[in-house]
Amino acid sequence: MSQPAPALAPPAAPSASAVRFDGLWLFSPRVDVSLLLMPALLTLFSAWLAGTTGEGVDGYSRALGRWASQYVLFNGTHVILTFLLVGVRRELLHTTPTQARLLVGGSAGVFAVCFALLWYASQHAPQLNLMVAAGIHLLAAHHTLSQVKGLWALHGLKARVAGVASLSEGERRLQRVFVPLALVLMMVRTLAVPMTSRAGDFPLVNVGQAEGGALPYGTTWVLLAVWGVFAGLLVGALRGQAGPSGPRRLYVLGHAAVVGVYLAWPAWGVILSAGIHGLEYFFLTGRMLEPTAREAESKLRGRAVWGAMVGVMLPLIVVGVAQSPFVLLVDASTGGSATNFLLRQEPLWTLGVTVTNAIVLAHYFADAFLYRFRIQKVREVTLGRLGLA
Repeated sequence: MSQPAPALAPPAAPSASAVRFDGLWLFSPRVDVSLLLMPALLTLFSAWLAGTTGEGVDGYSRALGRWASQYVLFNGTHVILTFLLVGVRRELLHTTPTQARLLVGGSAGVFAVCFALLWYASQHAPQLNLMVAAGIHLLAAHHTLSQVKGLWALHGLKARVAGVASLSEGERRLQRVFVPLALVLMMVRTLAVPMTSRAGDFPLVNVGQAEGGALPYGTTWVLLAVWGVFAGLLVGALRGQAGPSGPRRLYVLGHAAVVGVYLAWPAWGVILSAGIHGLEYFFLTGRMLEPTAREAESKLRGRAVWGAMVGVMLPLIVVGVAQSPFVLLVDASTGGSATNFLLRQEPLWTLGVTVTNAIVLAHYFADAFLYRFRIQKVREVTLGRLGLA
């Protein structure tokens, strides 16, 4: 008589080390790594080119890097995607009784007011124009850092869904401090400290200082020291966890390094952070545009999603092409100067830039309400679209 086949043993539960990376990437291994790597390579190339040509942070290389982060890595064009998202996936407009009025009416009002202010300032009030530019830079930094905090939280949710260590209480405390601390340090560096130690140099954003900045260049070391303490605490919090997510470690420590680069070299840090932000938002929107199980009949899926996003960004891309530093190679009227090129704006393209900046500010307003995760219904709908409900 033949012996009965032995019962199959149940599969072993994955060890903590085995699941630290598998299934914990927010998008995919290639995308998650590229979100940091591609902007880093662009920044390194721009800085290398500036050093090779000897032009420093005031020349063509910096203009090229800024332009590429805006129009190749989507930082200047992703702003329209917010409105594509709520226009196509209408459930996002109705998460609360007032959501549609806030997103549509509020964003339209912000666009109209900001367009009028930006146009007036650019044509009639140069000093006001400098102050408005500084305000936009402040809002942009806050928006960028808030997105980092949001994706940091999504990494924690991804780990929780996979059944591995999510954020510890120590990491949560540091997460709450991240945006205000980084924003204060970055704005001091941006608005008050010269970019380099060169005599008479100006801060990254010049609001009309008579000479140099309000604070000496040595302040940079104080800012870096404060951020270094925060980064050290963050490393300790991540190391103190049992089996934390590898992709989350990469993301969080990567962005801690981005802030450090910004504080040390703001001209290059702004290129790095802008490029990462644009790519992150592009892929995040792409994920949210994909149909859910309740939208099985939707034709907007897969390649059609990417095509729709590029299509709605196309007008902003055209504005960007008109401002491209490559125009310097064929336009002798700029005198070969990146600064002269950026200052020389034909009326049509001035209008295009003003419209783009007004859309940027409307996008900041819309996102503030679109991602109000403290509201349960907003959280349920948004996380459901991301597959993290």
